Amino acid sequence: MKEKDLYEPARKALLQKFSEKGECHLEVTATAIGEQLKLVLDDQAVYILETEKKKPDLLGFLKVKSELGYESKKLIVAEVKSKSLTLEDIYQLKMYSEMLGSHFAYLISPKGFSEARRRFLIYRHSVLQISTGVRQISVLQLTEEDTLVTDEKLCSYRPFDP
Repeated sequence: MKEKDLYEPARKALLQKFSEKGECHLEVTATAIGEQLKLVLDDQAVYILETEKKKPDLLGFLKVKSELGYESKKLIVAEVKSKSLTLEDIYQLKMYSEMLGSHFAYLISPKGFSEARRRFLIYRHSVLQISTGVRQISVLQLTEEDTLVTDEKLCSYRPFDP
């Protein structure tokens, strides 16, 4: 299966996970960024994404309300891979996440990491950290039923909680 064939199933599975958390908007952005997203992103980020011709596979936001009733939009970035995941995939996602200042960063694949790479990441957990320090990259497996399963050895928190 080609990577692009997984974009829509991954997008729908993420929307399902976020459905209880608030209003979620998520687009396949591998080739273009929609106008609704451009309104949420800062102009510099849009410029860089378009001129560098580097775009995450999925991009969106989750609207959440604070206890005081204020609404905020938390950016979601996801990279989808059809093959076994590599360290290069992590750094590609880090680039997008740090460039956009995302709150959520997901690396999604039906295959996950090889056992050797998983062991490496368990012992070098900092590789999954994003420089903003707010969150870490969440590694998710897209199942044959198009649901998402969290790799709990690599993700020590609830990856969909705002």
